[in-house]
Amino acid sequence: MMPSSDYEKDKQDRALRMVKSAIDAWPAFNGVAYHIYAKGSYANNTNVRLDSDVDIAVQNRECLYYEYNGCEQPSSEGTPTYDGDWTPPLWRAEILAALDAKFPGEVSGSGVVAITIDEHDGTRPDIDVVPSFDYVRYDSSDQTRQHRGSKVFPKTGSPIVNYPQQQLDRGTAKNGRTNGRYKRFARALKSAENQLVADGTISDLPSYFMECLIWNVQDEILTGGSDLSAGFKSVLVWLWNGLKEENYVRTDWEEPNGLKYLFHPGAKWTPGDARELVLATWQYLDY
Repeated sequence: MMPSSDYEKDKQDRALRMVKSAIDAWPAFNGVAYHIYAKGSYANNTNVRLDSDVDIAVQNRECLYYEYNGCEQPSSEGTPTYDGDWTPPLWRAEILAALDAKFPGEVSGSGVVAITIDEHDGTRPDIDVVPSFDYVRYDSSDQTRQHRGSKVFPKTGSPIVNYPQQQLDRGTAKNGRTNGRYKRFARALKSAENQLVADGTISDLPSYFMECLIWNVQDEILTGGSDLSAGFKSVLVWLWNGLKEENYVRTDWEEPNGLKYLFHPGAKWTPGDARELVLATWQYLDY
């Protein structure tokens, strides 16, 4: 259930600094507005020891992608449009070139979403660099209700919208309300999943999925139990009771950002994956 060690944390911080220095030094980015930040389990302190890859977003702020959600889009007349050079393929290509220059022979652009940088001599972990763009979702036609995030354009498939700041803020608040148990139990479920995958019991699942499952557990369940073991057992029972009906799909469970439903169309996981994980974890812990 432990987070990354201090040594691993130092490696992760170094990885972020090195990626930032590579982007800052690349001539094509001179005068370009961008934001570089850690995201995912590293940033949210839900990563586990020996499973501490760093996800780093390099987000273009020159142009804004937006959508209207559940409301009428106002007339586009008079709305400024972006006429610059930064298309998603070009943004990705220049980030890849910048990283190649900084980490020669250690960078791969073959991934559909992320550009990967290999671990090096124990001084830094594997790094996934995600090219992205500013994004905003408007929930009202007058734009007074809006949610800012990022939009990622994979080499194939549909774009991906993320809300990393909302995930961070809401996760921090829930962790405080539950005396640290939210993130502790998220790490516990991730650790169990790692072992179950290594044993060949289940197929590999995205790390974020385990965090999502624990996010939906009510605070009073997370804080219950006489000790951590009893508390985690209660968490698994709560999850199983919400998932055990195979013909019923939870439509009310959310991702930690509070802006996307967990089992939305196009998700990388299914309710069946969740049922299998919870049952296998229960059996693995011999509850």
